[in-house]
Amino acid sequence: MAILEETYSKLQLLSHVPPLRRADDYEKFVNEVGPEVAQVLDEQVTLEQQYRYVSTPQHEQVGIGFDGDQALPDFETLDDELRHSTRVVCRMLREAPAISERLQQAQSEGPSGSMRKFLSTFLELKSQTFQKLSTSVEEEKSKEDWFLEISAREEKASQQLRQLQKEIKAEKADRERNVSARNETIQKLRDELEYIKSATLEEEKTLEAETKASEEADNLAFTTKETTLQDELTRLTNELATKRKENKESEDQLRKKKVKYEGEVATWISKYDTDMEEKDREISALRLIYEEEHKELYRLEDYFSKLMAEREAALAEERKKAEERARQQAQMATLSKAATMVQKMWRGKVARRELEKKKSGKGGKGKKGKKA
Repeated sequence: MAILEETYSKLQLLSHVPPLRRADDYEKFVNEVGPEVAQVLDEQVTLEQQYRYVSTPQHEQVGIGFDGDQALPDFETLDDELRHSTRVVCRMLREAPAISERLQQAQSEGPSGSMRKFLSTFLELKSQTFQKLSTSVEEEKSKEDWFLEISAREEKASQQLRQLQKEIKAEKADRERNVSARNETIQKLRDELEYIKSATLEEEKTLEAETKASEEADNLAFTTKETTLQDELTRLTNELATKRKENKESEDQLRKKKVKYEGEVATWISKYDTDMEEKDREISALRLIYEEEHKELYRLEDYFSKLMAEREAALAEERKKAEERARQQAQMATLSKAATMVQKMWRGKVARRELEKKKSGKGGKGKKGKKA
């Protein structure tokens, strides 16, 4: 119980220290308590701000009163430093009650709501501890089991908290790397944008100068061309007036010729009609003659066709007779040739016989002479 009483007393002293901020009218406060005490309290405030920032989820760190881009120790180091600083502040307040009174006067509203709630909870815990000391062994065992269960839950929650804090730290490091990379990209883009702006400005100046020179040249060319075209327009207008006058005279002459030629054409048309009527009568007479002669031609063609047929028949008969005579003559020639050949063969045979007889007679006479 003495430990709890002492702890409660220390908590009451610490409740007078403004959380996460300096005391109001800080310069007056420094003069009253001294620079060393003010420095200790400033370190306490700084550690509390850092601890709050590190233990806050990353998406909730914006606007909590601390610059998150500064390099901070890890959670365990901050926890140890904050514990040590809190003990130093508590010891300082116990040794110098005037400082505690000055801090209490500076806080017109008293301790914060969370601190008052914590003190109330601590009083309740102290009361429960007193009851625990005055209860029996069985009740003590039951409450001890309940306390162990609560402690186990708290330990598990603490482990989860440490794991989450490690994840937060890793996430924060990753965020810092991403922020650094994005800052480099942004700076690079800014440099490129500045270069583009500079180049664009130079190009604008160059284009403006070129445009001005081109505009002046175009204006000069336009003025020159306008003068030339105006002169050309005047010349063409005069030529048009002259041409109109000439065309008017030519038109009058052509109209006179037209009237003359129209009269001649009417005369020629009348003559053409008369000639055509006469020619039509001649054609009709010739057509009658043609029809008569065509009938006569048809009759003569029929007559000569019959004559040609009869002549062809006679010629065919004559050809047959000539062929028969030629065939007979060929047969007679063949027979005559064969008879001649037979006669030649017979004569040759008779001549050979005569020759053999002559040879036989001469041989008999010769043998008889030798024998005599």
